[in-house]
Amino acid sequence: MAGRRLWIVGVLLMVFHPVVSGCAARVTARTARWYEEGRARAVGAPGSPRPEELAQDARRLPLPQRQIVEAALALAGAPSDGLDCSGLVVRVYEAAGIEVPRTVRRLLTAGRPVPGSEFRPGDLVFFAFGGRGADHVGIYAGGGAFVHVSRSARSVRLESLAEVAFAGRQVAARRLLAEPLP
Repeated sequence: MAGRRLWIVGVLLMVFHPVVSGCAARVTARTARWYEEGRARAVGAPGSPRPEELAQDARRLPLPQRQIVEAALALAGAPSDGLDCSGLVVRVYEAAGIEVPRTVRRLLTAGRPVPGSEFRPGDLVFFAFGGRGADHVGIYAGGGAFVHVSRSARSVRLESLAEVAFAGRQVAARRLLAEPLP
């Protein structure tokens, strides 16, 4: 299982790293080890859903929702390499074959609003840190957790919506995907 996970991590690094950094990636054992260590640090507070649990849950989601969540979780722990929050959304949705707007402001008008009680994996969650409305976005991964680019940590992180830094700052959520068929 660990060998398969390491292989998957290597493949994802080869796919996403050139897109994010603009250069060719060489996946080495050291890179894969760093990535696994980064994933461990990327998980928020104790008791938060683990990436492995969320990835397991994502396998039951319909496409492209599953692809979005799996791509977002695969990046948790990776360095941001200059990628910002809306850039992460664009890259993850592109991995699922969906084109989305590039800025937080434009993402905030895409799709349809979603009340917090109806969040589904793949929905976008918006936060206000600057006091002038939404200025940060992440991708809801399920279990009360979301994936986003942390400017202070300079990495892609899996965090809990209940964490102090985010709890009172969420201002909106949007669903860009069509409703699944019954």
